[in-house]
Amino acid sequence: MYKKLGQFALPVLMFAFVGTAQAEVIDFGPDGSSFFKPTSVWEVFYADTTLPDYNAGGYKSVADATGNQWVAANYRVSEVAEFVAVKDVFNLDGLWLAGAWGNQTLTVTGYAGGEEIATVSFVISTTAQEYTSIFDDFKAIDSFTIRIGNEYVPGGRYWALGSVAVTVVPEPEAYAMLLAGLGLVGVMARRRRRI
Repeated sequence: MYKKLGQFALPVLMFAFVGTAQAEVIDFGPDGSSFFKPTSVWEVFYADTTLPDYNAGGYKSVADATGNQWVAANYRVSEVAEFVAVKDVFNLDGLWLAGAWGNQTLTVTGYAGGEEIATVSFVISTTAQEYTSIFDDFKAIDSFTIRIGNEYVPGGRYWALGSVAVTVVPEPEAYAMLLAGLGLVGVMARRRRRI
């Protein structure tokens, strides 16, 4: 019995652990997303890109690129917008962004427990682009902010965010379960050798 159990225990254990590190793509609806806490309307609003007001420029570009009807955007050129995870710690893998009406600089900063972990500045245009490798240092964060630059753009310094790619970081309990499971597999292996 132990022999059969030992053959399957480790693969099942490793599969269960790998399943705890989940890559996700967070899209937005009229109320935001279930992954991030609701943001103040004075920071972020959610634009329906099928409506005439948003069916142009960077709004439409980032919606088309991601296949989403709704995009997040900075409300009334809010200087800083914050996205806070509901409960998970995550690695920021990428953002689909566009400048709604023109080119501009954005600064994205990642935080863990209120402490700054990483920051990066880059230029966006009205053509949607997925930004990935610039977020390599955004590991085990619980929130990030998007800050607009100082450039003047006719019509406003608005950005449009199509989706956010994250990998949820396993909680410490998941590592404890893995170690306990590996210990159990070791015990079973020793018993099998004695028999």
